[in-house]
Amino acid sequence: MRLRRTGIVPSDARVRHYDELEEETQVAVRELAGRPRTAPETDDLDDGDVVKFTDYYQVRAR
Repeated sequence: MRLRRTGIVPSDARVRHYDELEEETQVAVRELAGRPRTAPETDDLDDGDVVKFTDYYQVRAR
């Protein structure tokens, strides 16, 4: 999965807040936010979900 910063949250997107995520997923979000890196997919997040962390980040799963 990758995270891409987004200023627009689609109306049909599921928005997840960082503090609601499992600890393993929080670690992945911290490592991926603002960096062009990938990490294994997690059970917490699906393709198209938006995570509210320091900004809004859209999840892209491959």
